[in-house]
Amino acid sequence: MSGYRTLHRIQPPQQQEHAEGDSSPPSPIWRVRFSPCRSWSSQSTHPPSAAQTSPSSTNSLRLLAAGASNTIRCYSLAERTNKDASTNDVLDASAMSVGCTECLVSNDYYNQVVENNNCASNSRSTLGYAALDIARNYCGADTVTGNEVVAASQLGGKVCVWVRLDPALMDKGVTVTDAAATTTVGDINERMTYIQTHSEFTVRSATGTTLAIRPPSLANYYSKKDTDILVALGCTNGAVVLCKTGILADRPGAENAASSGAVVGDSASSSGDTISIMSDSAPGEILATIGGGHACVMSLAFHPTIPNAFVVGRKDGTVDIYSSAATENFRRMHRLVHSSFPIRALAFSQPDGALLFAGDDDGKLYSYDASCNNEKTNMSAPVKLVACALTAHKGWVMNLTPFPDGRRVATCGSDRSVRVWDCGMGLASSTPVHSFEGVHDGLVWGVDCGSAVGVSSGGFGSGRATGDRMKLISCGNDGVMQVFSCGE
Repeated sequence: MSGYRTLHRIQPPQQQEHAEGDSSPPSPIWRVRFSPCRSWSSQSTHPPSAAQTSPSSTNSLRLLAAGASNTIRCYSLAERTNKDASTNDVLDASAMSVGCTECLVSNDYYNQVVENNNCASNSRSTLGYAALDIARNYCGADTVTGNEVVAASQLGGKVCVWVRLDPALMDKGVTVTDAAATTTVGDINERMTYIQTHSEFTVRSATGTTLAIRPPSLANYYSKKDTDILVALGCTNGAVVLCKTGILADRPGAENAASSGAVVGDSASSSGDTISIMSDSAPGEILATIGGGHACVMSLAFHPTIPNAFVVGRKDGTVDIYSSAATENFRRMHRLVHSSFPIRALAFSQPDGALLFAGDDDGKLYSYDASCNNEKTNMSAPVKLVACALTAHKGWVMNLTPFPDGRRVATCGSDRSVRVWDCGMGLASSTPVHSFEGVHDGLVWGVDCGSAVGVSSGGFGSGRATGDRMKLISCGNDGVMQVFSCGE
C-alpha cells in the first residue's frame, strides 16, 4: 500500500458558515506553514489556548495559515491513537485531531476585537496576508528549543511580526518583559485567543507578496553589531530590502545585553529569569537594498547553511543568487536564465542547500546543483542546471517545498494538483513519485512539509524525520487545507 494518502480536510470556521446558506465565495488561503518549533506536551501546565478542542500531544504539529482574512490562524494537528484499526477510511475526522488554538492579528484588528468583545469586525474587504514565514529563534544544537517568530506581509508592504514563546519557557515560569497583549473572546464552547503583534512596519516599495526571515540559526550574522532578527522583502523595482524586525535574535556564545543576562529562548532559562523579546532597534529599519533595476521579485529564499546568501525569482523568468561576507559588498553571484516565465516557486533543498529548485508559470520545475558552495562562506562556486521536469504542472507552478530528507520535493499548481518528486531522475523524466489530483477547487496556492518530530522544510533543522511521520499540507482558493501522508 502506498504511503501517499489524503488524510484530512481542514475547513476554517468561515467556510462552515458559507456552507449553511451564505452564497458568498470562501476566503482563499494563500500560504500555509508547519512550525519548526516544539508543540505543547500533554504534561504542560499551560494549555495552548482557552479552546479545549486543541489536541495536546507530544506528537502534534503546529501549523499556521494566512490568506484573505484579518487573522493568521494557528492550528495543532495530531494523529488520533484511538482510531479503529479495522477501518481503511483514513479520510475522516477520526484520522487526525485538529484544533485552532490562536489567531495572530494586527494592532488595529486587535483593538477592534477588544472593543467589540468578538470577531464580527473581520471584514472580507481586508487585504489579508499574502506572504508568511516562520523561524525558530535559537542557534544551539537542540532541534526544537526556541521561541517561534512569525512574519507576514500584506499588499502595499505592511509587515507584522509575532513571537510565540517556547512552551518549555512558559512551564518554567520565565518572566517576559515585553510580552504581546492577548485577549480571549467567545463562550466556553467556541473560545478564541487573539495575539497582538510585537512589531509592525511598512516598506512602501515592497510588493507584499514575497517575504523571508533570515534563519536565526546561522551563526555568522549579517553584522556583528546588529542583534535583530532580519526579514527580506521583494520590491516592484526588482530590489530586495533587508530590514530589522525589532525582535531580539538569539546569538551563539554570548548573552544578549538587552535580555538582562538571559539568552532569548534558551532552554537553560529557569523560574525567575527575565527575558526580553524586543531589541532596541526601530522595526523596519532598512539595512541594505540589493539588486534594484531588474524585473519584479516574485519569490525569495535564503540558503539554509551559508550566511547572507539568498536567491530571487523574477517576473521575467530570471533567477538571481546574491551573497555577501560583509554588509558593504552584497552582490549578485549568479544569474540563471533557463526560463522566460515568472518564477513563483523557489527553494533550496534541506538540510544543506545542495540543490536549488525553481518552478515557473509554464509548468516547468528546474533543479540546479549548488553543492559546490556547501564548503564556502558565499555562493561563488558554480551553480548548474541538472534536471528539468518539462510538464511538472499543466499551468503555473504556484509553490514548492523540499522534504527534510533531502531526497524529495513537493510542488503545487494552478491545475489543482499537488505532486511529489524524486530529486534525481524523477525530474528529468517529468514523472512524479506521487500526484494528488483535484485536491482543491481552484488554484493550489501553497504547500509545506513537516513532521511530528519538529522538523519543517522552513525550519532549517538538523534532524531528519522518518517517512511514516512526514505530512504534506496544501491550501487553495477554496479556503480549504488538505493534509497528506508522505511515507514511502
